[in-house]
Amino acid sequence: MAVELEADEGDGLQRHGAFDINNNRTIWALEKLFSFQMWYTDVHRYVALTLCVVGLMANVVHVLVLTRPRMRQSSVHTVLIFISLSDMGTMTSYSIYLLRFEFFKALNGYSYYWIVFLKFHAALTIYFHATTLYLVVLMAVIRYTALNVSSAQLFNNRRTYVAAGVIATFVLLMCLPTFLAHGISPISSEFNSYWNNGVTVYILEFSDMMMTNNCKLMKGNLWLTGVFLKAVPGFLLLVFTMALIHRLNENKEKRKALIKEERRKRRGDFTNMMLLLMVSIFLVTELPQGVMAILNAMFTTQFHRMVYLPLADILDLLSVINCYVAFVVYCITSSRYRQTLLSLMSFSSRPPFSGLSTRQGTIRQSPAYDSMKPSAVQMMAVPKEHVAEQRKNGSNSPVVTSRVGSPHNLL
Repeated sequence: MAVELEADEGDGLQRHGAFDINNNRTIWALEKLFSFQMWYTDVHRYVALTLCVVGLMANVVHVLVLTRPRMRQSSVHTVLIFISLSDMGTMTSYSIYLLRFEFFKALNGYSYYWIVFLKFHAALTIYFHATTLYLVVLMAVIRYTALNVSSAQLFNNRRTYVAAGVIATFVLLMCLPTFLAHGISPISSEFNSYWNNGVTVYILEFSDMMMTNNCKLMKGNLWLTGVFLKAVPGFLLLVFTMALIHRLNENKEKRKALIKEERRKRRGDFTNMMLLLMVSIFLVTELPQGVMAILNAMFTTQFHRMVYLPLADILDLLSVINCYVAFVVYCITSSRYRQTLLSLMSFSSRPPFSGLSTRQGTIRQSPAYDSMKPSAVQMMAVPKEHVAEQRKNGSNSPVVTSRVGSPHNLL
C-alpha cells in the first residue's frame, strides 16, 4: 500500500507529511524506532503466544466464575462475560496466526484456505477488539446510571443483553469495509512452476477496488477504522471516567446518609474502585492507539510505513494485555470474586468457607463452627431460660436466636 501511494503522490509527502524526513532529529528517531522493531520482532511471537495461551485459560476461568449463581445477578458482570468471550475470540485468532504465519512460516507461499483464514483474521481481530472497547464503555455507562437513584434500574439483565447485541451489530457493520478491502490472488504460474512444483499458492493483498482513484476508498476505510473503532470508544471512555469520578464525589455524602449497612457500603466502594481501575487501564492503553489510527489515516504513506508498522507488534501486545484486565483486577480487588473462584477450584458442591462482612473485614467460617451449630429442631427445643443461663455462665456453646438479621444467621 505504501508503495502505491508513494507513486501516486510523489515527493509532496516529504514536504507536507507527518514530519520532515530530512531533519536530523527525525532521522535519528526513525533509526531508533527501526532498530527497536528489528530487536523486538524476534521475541514478540514468543511473548504474544504465551500471553494468548495463559489469557485464554484466565478468561475461561473468568467466565466460569461470573456465571455462578451468586455472581450473575449484576448487569456489570453480564457485560464482563461478553468482554471475556470477545477477548477469547481475539486471542484464539491471534494464536492461530502466530503458529502458522510466525512459527511455521511457508517460505514459498500458502494454500488458499490459509489465506482465507488470514483474510478473516485481519477483520475478526479488529471486530473483537473494538467490541471489547464498546462493551467497556457500556459497563461504565451502567455504573454511571446506577449511581443515580432515578436511573439505578435502567439497565437490567435483559436490557444489557439488548445493548450488547446492538454494539456487536454496529461494530460488525463498521468492520465490513476492512473485510472487503482485502483480496486473495494466486502467485504467478512461473513462480509456482519453479518453486512449488506447479502447486498454486496464494497471497493476500489489497483489492483493486481499494487501490483505484488514488486509494480514496482505502483512506476512507482507515478513517472509518481510526475514528469509529479506536478514537470514539477511547473518547467515550475518557468522558465516562471523568463523569464517574464527578458523580462519585457528588454522591459521597449522600451515600453515607442513605446506606446504613457497612456491608453494602464496602461492596459499593469496591465495585466503583474495580470499575474505575479497569476503565483507566483501557483508557491509558487505547487512547494512544486511537490517536495513532487518526494519524495513520491523515498521513497514510509516511506515518503508516515509518511509525505505525514498526509499532504494530507493540500495539498487538497491548491489545492482548487488555484481555487480562478484568480477570486480574477482580482477583486483586474483589473478595467475593476470590471466594467464588476458590469454591470453584475446590471441586465440591459446597464452598470451602463462607464469609460474614464486618468492620474488620471478612470473618471466615470454619467447618468446626458448622458442626457446633444446632439443628432447627434443637433450636425450637431450647427454652429461653436455658439460653439466658448459658449467656450468664459464659458458655462457649453458640447462642442461637431466630431473629432475622442476627449475627449468627450466616446462611
